[in-house]
Amino acid sequence: MNTRDLIGQSPLIAAMERILASGRVVHAYLFTGPAGAGKKTMSSLLAQALLCTSQGSRPCSLCSTCRQFEGGSHPDVFWIRRPEGKTGISVGQIRDLQAAIKVKPYQAGKRVCFIDNAHLMTQQAQNALLKTLEEPPSHTLFFLLAESTSALLPTILSRCQTFRIGALPQQMIIEILHRRLSISQEDAGMIAALSQGNPGKALALAEDEAFRSSREILLRSMSQAGSVRILDAYEVFADNRHRVEDLFHILQLWIRDLLVLKETGEWGLVINLDQAALLKKQVSYFTSEALKDMIEKIEDSRKMLKSNSNYQPTIENMLLSFQGGTMNAACSRSPV
Repeated sequence: MNTRDLIGQSPLIAAMERILASGRVVHAYLFTGPAGAGKKTMSSLLAQALLCTSQGSRPCSLCSTCRQFEGGSHPDVFWIRRPEGKTGISVGQIRDLQAAIKVKPYQAGKRVCFIDNAHLMTQQAQNALLKTLEEPPSHTLFFLLAESTSALLPTILSRCQTFRIGALPQQMIIEILHRRLSISQEDAGMIAALSQGNPGKALALAEDEAFRSSREILLRSMSQAGSVRILDAYEVFADNRHRVEDLFHILQLWIRDLLVLKETGEWGLVINLDQAALLKKQVSYFTSEALKDMIEKIEDSRKMLKSNSNYQPTIENMLLSFQGGTMNAACSRSPV
């Protein structure tokens, strides 16, 4: 299989290569993984390879079929997506798809139907799709892309071959960032850690200047741990409520780095190297016990929010629980 400089996902690529080599193609494939993990990239790679007319490595990106596929103009490729402003994929969209696939393919004897965010299909939509999956047209292949399988009917899952897209190692994320963007080694390492193995998330974070600014404000606010002035950091949480998990992760990695420096002094183990000067400044503010307690407080707050606790009191209580060198913090506060 021509992987076109893809990085990582070797087991998944090997499985797809076996499908191409054996010719044992099933009528429905389900790709699961979090947003940004690479579901669209990997499913499109397999679909394009199955449509490609090359006799060599597929997809070739040279034949007319590949060029149409990559240009989004292939007449036998359909995409079902959640309409803008809607919460799910409707039964009407599935019925429209069913009507379209009754017509024979225009090219190559195959038709490919993608259902993006398949986990957002309504119950009616899933039941309608199930009828097609139970008696699929011989010329049609389905590719379902879902963040999880929990919202999908067991009967749909049983009729799909499932590929789970896992997290990539940090070094692979760094390599992707260097290939796609002009970025320093320090920034790449930090973003790779924050991405938690998700390449799409890493690329988005690297280009999100507003979020990078919020991160810097949040990290500098840690100088106020042990003082009520640390509540100034709540503004960052208020402005980024939709990505509070990322903020929790930023804090945990920062505290982890402080703990590493506190206990080992090994800069080679530090993640936030782009903020080395601030780390050096803050490491004297905390005891190891306080840092470990702060990590636990963050985890407790994460669990509370998942249990629908009130957002502002939960975050403010967490910040107030952070114990640092109050006097040092108050004297050395940098305006943000």
